[in-house]
Amino acid sequence: MDKSEVEQVLITVKSGTEEALNIKIYKNGILARRGCGGLPGVKISGMSFTGDSTYFDKLMNSVSQQVLDENINHEEKIITGSLEYLVAFYGVSSNGDQGERAEWTKSTGLRFFMDEGTSFRHNLLGFVDGLAIEAMKLTDSWYFDIMMIGLEKMRSTSLPEQTLATAPKTDEALKQDFQSYFEQVSKKDLAGFAKGKVYLNEECVGHGLEFSGDEKSITYKFTAS
Repeated sequence: MDKSEVEQVLITVKSGTEEALNIKIYKNGILARRGCGGLPGVKISGMSFTGDSTYFDKLMNSVSQQVLDENINHEEKIITGSLEYLVAFYGVSSNGDQGERAEWTKSTGLRFFMDEGTSFRHNLLGFVDGLAIEAMKLTDSWYFDIMMIGLEKMRSTSLPEQTLATAPKTDEALKQDFQSYFEQVSKKDLAGFAKGKVYLNEECVGHGLEFSGDEKSITYKFTAS
């Protein structure tokens, strides 16, 4: 698959049946993400129509034509539990759609389905792990705003107008997502995610967001602006 043909990148990380990360980045500007790469998996998810290819272009700068030529599907016998890393590339739509409803005619990817205790090593396994981390870093600030919708029903004015967010329905599941997210995210980055942003409550009143604490414990509060 030629690099110029790629229209969508999908990255997933799974442990057993639980998904730790799912990121989709489209050349047409669609951005979707669920999770932070750790367990328990964060269930709050979001999708935005950004209108440009900024995220896609930045991520694809780390993908060479050599990677797209590999098309690896490594599977091994599972003894203690499974771990799966996947990076898939899609392009050339047969139905004219280049988003969620696209019918891609070309695809390639790198999939490693391994036992948790594997001794398997491959240079492209490191690449997949690194690309997943890069995709998270690119979308961390955006995903933080998705989390604030799901957890607090506070919507950042920095989000694209066409943004959807979904969250678990029960208080118990939301509490688990809250704990999982703040355990997995880098505490020192949180203040930067919210810096200069305005968050609107359900009455459309603007609020600033402030953090306090350290690497072990951190709290935040919204203040009407």
